[in-house]
Amino acid sequence: MESKGPLTWPSPESVGKTTQGAQTREALRATLPVRQPLKPEELRYSKKAFPANAEIEYERSVIRIPFELKGKAKAAASQDVDIMAFDAYMRLIRQAPTRNGLGYSQFEFFIDAWELTNTYSKGLNADITFTISDCPQPKSVCVSLQRDSDYPALMVYNALYDIYVGKEKIVEKQPGVAMATPIWEIPPRNVTVAFEKPFESELFTFSAGTCEGMTSVSQEEFERGAAAARKVRGQD
Repeated sequence: MESKGPLTWPSPESVGKTTQGAQTREALRATLPVRQPLKPEELRYSKKAFPANAEIEYERSVIRIPFELKGKAKAAASQDVDIMAFDAYMRLIRQAPTRNGLGYSQFEFFIDAWELTNTYSKGLNADITFTISDCPQPKSVCVSLQRDSDYPALMVYNALYDIYVGKEKIVEKQPGVAMATPIWEIPPRNVTVAFEKPFESELFTFSAGTCEGMTSVSQEEFERGAAAARKVRGQD
């Protein structure tokens, strides 16, 4: 058999940047600058390429989750489904973009904080809140869909989260994943994020939901929303 020479290995831009990949959420949070919400005249430039620098970003969105009621909750509410529309506040730790071994531009990020307000469920007659688990979080990723430009792109969110009914934690470190495509800017405005965050208890169950209306907000607006969620859980 004729030899075709030595095999070669892809050489992505991340080669030699192992210290960057090893940085923890805590280290990144302490050192990265905060990205301020873009002004209207800056939005058109944001659609040309991924943000060039590693940053902390604060976002707000609306999350809709249909809760299928069960048992006592279903009987008391006289309905099968309670569709919740949460106001969601999120802090992202976004690393600088790089080109991967397949030649596509991508950046990795952590969901560093996630709090839901507007929490009262009529069907369950209780406040329902979600929050990021206090544990190491998996990385999420945004990757371009072609080699010659950053957009359109695919964004995949990963997180471990806790669920509270009132002040009682009913589940912890629940894994969930969400995705959005095609996206044309960061954060992904004017696009629906679809997620699968499966959960089942004696009172209700849910799996699929959506996230819409995503926009950048100031750190102060994020802090107000996060404080409201903590107050519901008695953690203020």
